[in-house]
Amino acid sequence: MKRKLMLLMTCLMIGIGLVNAQVSKVTGNVTSEEDGLPVVGASVLVKGTTVGTVTDIDGNFTLTNVPSSAGTLVISFIGMQSQEVKVKPVVKVVLKSDAEVLDEVVVTGYGVQRKASFTGAASIVGEEAIAKKNDANFVKVLEGSVPGVQMNNSTSMPGVWGSVYIRGRASLNSGTQPLYVIDGMPVNSDTDAMSTSDNNMVDPMSSINPADIESITVLKDAAATAIYGSRAANGVIVVTTKKGSEGKFNLNLDIKQGFVSMGNNNMDFANAEESMKLFTDGLTAYQGGDWQENYNYLADNYFGWDRKTSTDWMDAITRKGYYQDYNLSAQGRNGNTGYYVSLGYLNTDGLIIGSDMERFSGRMNLDSKFKWATIGVNTSYSYSTQNGFSLSTGGSMSSPLTAAISSQTPMDPVYDSEGNYNNINMYNPVALMDEDTGELNENKMQTINLNPYLQVDFGLGIYAKTTLGVNLTDLRQYQYWSALYNPQAMDYNGLGQQYNSRNTVVTWNNVVGWNHKFADKHDVSVMLGQEMQKKSYFYEYYAKSDFPFADSGMRDLTTAGTEQGSEYYKKEARLASYFMDAHYSYADKYYLSGSYRRDGSSVFGSDTRWGNFWSVGGKWRISGEDFLNGNNVITNATLRASYGTVGNQDIDWYAARGFYGAGYNYNQMPGMIPVSISNQELTWEVSKKFDIGFDLSLWHRLHFTFDFYNEITSDALFQVPLSMTTGMAETYKNIGKIRNHGIEFSVNANILQTKDWTWSAYANLTWNENEVVKLSTDEPIEYTFQIIEEGRPYTQFKMKEYAGVDRETGKPLWYLNETGNETTSDYNAAAKRYVGDADPNVLGGFGTNLRWKDIDFGLSFNYRLGGKVYDSGAAFTGFGMAFRTPLKDVALNSWTEENKDAKYPQYIYSDPYNATSTSSRFLYSGNYLRISNLTLGYTLPKKWTTKILIQRLRAYISVDNLYTFTASDFVGYNPETSANGVIAWQYPATRTFIGGIQLTF
Repeated sequence: MKRKLMLLMTCLMIGIGLVNAQVSKVTGNVTSEEDGLPVVGASVLVKGTTVGTVTDIDGNFTLTNVPSSAGTLVISFIGMQSQEVKVKPVVKVVLKSDAEVLDEVVVTGYGVQRKASFTGAASIVGEEAIAKKNDANFVKVLEGSVPGVQMNNSTSMPGVWGSVYIRGRASLNSGTQPLYVIDGMPVNSDTDAMSTSDNNMVDPMSSINPADIESITVLKDAAATAIYGSRAANGVIVVTTKKGSEGKFNLNLDIKQGFVSMGNNNMDFANAEESMKLFTDGLTAYQGGDWQENYNYLADNYFGWDRKTSTDWMDAITRKGYYQDYNLSAQGRNGNTGYYVSLGYLNTDGLIIGSDMERFSGRMNLDSKFKWATIGVNTSYSYSTQNGFSLSTGGSMSSPLTAAISSQTPMDPVYDSEGNYNNINMYNPVALMDEDTGELNENKMQTINLNPYLQVDFGLGIYAKTTLGVNLTDLRQYQYWSALYNPQAMDYNGLGQQYNSRNTVVTWNNVVGWNHKFADKHDVSVMLGQEMQKKSYFYEYYAKSDFPFADSGMRDLTTAGTEQGSEYYKKEARLASYFMDAHYSYADKYYLSGSYRRDGSSVFGSDTRWGNFWSVGGKWRISGEDFLNGNNVITNATLRASYGTVGNQDIDWYAARGFYGAGYNYNQMPGMIPVSISNQELTWEVSKKFDIGFDLSLWHRLHFTFDFYNEITSDALFQVPLSMTTGMAETYKNIGKIRNHGIEFSVNANILQTKDWTWSAYANLTWNENEVVKLSTDEPIEYTFQIIEEGRPYTQFKMKEYAGVDRETGKPLWYLNETGNETTSDYNAAAKRYVGDADPNVLGGFGTNLRWKDIDFGLSFNYRLGGKVYDSGAAFTGFGMAFRTPLKDVALNSWTEENKDAKYPQYIYSDPYNATSTSSRFLYSGNYLRISNLTLGYTLPKKWTTKILIQRLRAYISVDNLYTFTASDFVGYNPETSANGVIAWQYPATRTFIGGIQLTF
C-alpha cells in the first residue's frame, strides 16, 4: 500500500519525456534484492538523454521512444544502489539495498569502515554541502550541518580563528579544541599571534582550500575517537581530500565572484542632531543651567561643531567588499595510477576597511596500485596574506571599529576644511587605515603538508602500511603603529613589531592489519599500530621605533632607527604510541568493536607520562532479524552503545618541569629566575565517554539518528595559585572535574526522487548541559560578571540583576537581594545573582535541497536557543554617558520628565547612578535563527555542452548569511559570541553574494 501511495505522489509530479524520436521499445521489471518485492516509483532513464519513466505498482515499466543510438539504461531508487544495464527489448533489474543510505563509509583517519558496521557516533559532511559555503575556512560548514558541533566566533573577518566545541567544553584549563586529521595525519591547529588579547589570530584551518575536500567526518564518542588516545578528549575532525577517480581525465574549473556586505543588525547610531540633544540633556541634568546655553557650549566649544556635519562613522569604515575565488583541478586515473591536482586562488575584501585575505593554494594527491602494493602521496601548499584588525573585547584603538564607535562622534568630520584627516589625536579610524601611511596589521602564513605512504598486501586479507606526515606552519606577523595618525605612536615617531613563528608536526605511523570473512557470517578486522610524533615550535620577536620616512609611506621595519627590544623562544614535545583496533560482526546483524592505545608524552612527569586509553562498542542491526524480514516500512534499525576513555595533554609543553628563564639581568650582568616549579606527578587528563544511539530508516526515505551521551573529564589539568613568595603565580595540577551530557537528534528525508524531481530535507538538534563538578578548592573562582563554581556551567554569568527604570525619577533599578523582587536604585547595595550562562540549551540546523530537471535549489538554516550574550563594552558602544556616539534608540528613548515610560534610564553626563555599570542590563538572549545559505543553480543540458567539448556546465548564485532573526532584547552586530559568551566592539556579521560557473571538460 505504501508503494502504491508513493507511485501516485510521484505521478502527480512528473511526466514521461517524449522529446526524441520514437525508434524502439523497451519493457522491464524492477525488484528489490532484499525482499524480492517490486520497486514502485524507480526512475528509469536512457543515459545521456531526457527520455525516461518510472516503474508502476508492480515494478513494471515501458519505454516506447528509445533512440536507436541509446546503449544504456540507468535505474535508480532512493535507498538502493543505482544500476546501469544495456538496452534490450526486455530488461529485468534487481536493485541492491544501500545499507549506508547516505554515507557508504566512515573515515576514521587510521582507516575506513562501512557505516553499517561502525559502532561509534560520527557525522559526515559531503562535497556538495562543503561547496555551498563561501568562506575561507572549511570548518564554518559544520555549523548547523552536524549535531553536537558548536561554533564560537563573533567576528566575520576573513580567515580569523573561532573555537569549536564537540559535545560541549570538555576541559577546565587545558585545550578544548578537537584534533584535526587530514588524510590520516594529525596536523597543527593551534592558533598563534603576537598578542592573545585580541582576536587577530589566523586559523591554520583557513589554509586548506575547501574545494579540495571530499568529505569531513566528525568523530564524537569513545568508539570513534579512543584510537587517537591522548589527543581525542575534544573529539576528532577527519578531513579527506579528493583523490584520483575511476574513469577518464576530467578538468574542472570553478569560478566565483561576488561581494560582501554588512548583515542585518540593530546597531543604528544617532545622527549629529540627535546626539547633541541627548548630550545637552545629560549635561543639563548633571550641572544644571540653561539648556540652550549648554547646547551652544557643547556645539561651539566642546565639539567645535559647524552645526551641519553629521558623520556616519560606521559607514565611513565599512564597504561592499569584492570576493573572488578560482579553482582549477585535474582528476582521473590512468591505468593503475590515480591523480588529483589542483590550484586555487582566493581574494576577499573584509567588510571593514583595511581588512582582507588573499590565499594561493595547490594540492597533488597521487596513488599507484600494483599487484601486491599501493604507493602514494598527499601533498599541499598554501600561502596566505591576511590584513586588518578583527576585534578586541578590551577595546584597542588600533581597531578601526573601536575608534569609530568609541572615539569619534557624528559632529566630527572625517576631513578638515583643507582636506586633511581631522581629529587625528582621537584615533580617526579612516586615517588609521590610510592605505599609504596608516597602520599595518599583516599576517603572512604558509602551510606545507606532505604525506607519503606505502601499503603492502600479503594476501589472505593481511596488509601493512607505513605513513609519514609532515605538517609545517610558518607565520610572519607585522604590526605598525602609524607615526602620523596613532596618538600612542606619535611620541616615538611610529612603532613596528615583527613576530615570526614556526610550528612543525612530524608524525610517522605503521600499522599491520587483517581482514577476514569465514563461514559467510563472521567478519573479523584487526589492526595493530605504532606511532611517533615530534612537535617543534619557535618564535622570535623584535621591535623598532622612529620611522624617519613615515610620511613617505616607508613603514618597513628596516627603515626604523631605534631598537625597542627582542625576544626568542623555542620548545619541543614528543609522543610515542602503540595501539590496537578490532572489529567483529556476525551475520551482518551483531557488531562488536574494541580499541586500546598507550601513549607516552614528554609533557608530563617522568614517572607518569604513560597513559592507557580504550573503548568498547556494540551494535545490533534489528532490521536484520527474521521478525523484520521483508518489512517495507522499517528498512533499517540499529541500536548501538559505546564506552571508553580518551586523554588530553594540551597544556604548556614544559608544565611538569622546573625551569629557569633567562633575560632577568642585574647590574649589567646576565641573570635567570625560576619561572615554573617541577611537578613529576602531573599526568593525563582523562575523559570517560558513554554513548547510546539508535538509527532508524523508514521506507528507504526517512532516516533518523538519536544519541544520548554522558562525558566526564576527571584529573583535569587545572591551574592553581601559588604563594607569592615563590615568585610565580600558578602551576598545573590534576584536580578538576567537568561533565557534559546531552542528546543529539537528526533526520534526513528523501522526499521525492523521479526522473525530473529530487527533493530532500534535513534537520538536527543538540541539547547539551555542561557542569563544573570539582575545582581545586571549595571556593568558586569569581570574576566581574562570571563565576566558575562547582555544580554550575563553566560559562555561568553572575552579576547584579537589572530591574528597569524608576518611572518617577528616571534612575536605574536593580534587585536588592540574591532572591526576591525588592529593588533599589543604589547600585552598590544590590546583590549579585545567577542570571544564566553562555551555553545554548539547544542548537542545530535544518534545510532542504530541490532539483527539477536541470535546476537545483538549496536552502539551509542554523539556530541557537537558550544561551546568554553579555556586551562587556556597552558603556563605550552606544549606551555610555560620556559624550560617545549613542545608539539612535538610546537618543530617542531615554527617560525625561516628558517621557516617563521610556525604555532607558535618564541620560546624565558621567553616569552618577551607574546605569551603564556591569549588570544584566546588557545581558541579552542569544537566541537566533539564521538563513545561512541559499543557492540556486542551472546545469545546461548535456546535449548542448558536449558540442563544445564541455561535459558539464553549471551556473549558480549563492548567498551566505542572508538574514538573521534575533531575540527582541538583543542589541549587537552578531548574536554569535566568543567561547565565554562575551561580545564587545564586534566585527559585524557579513552577508556574501556569489555568482559562479562550474565547468567540467
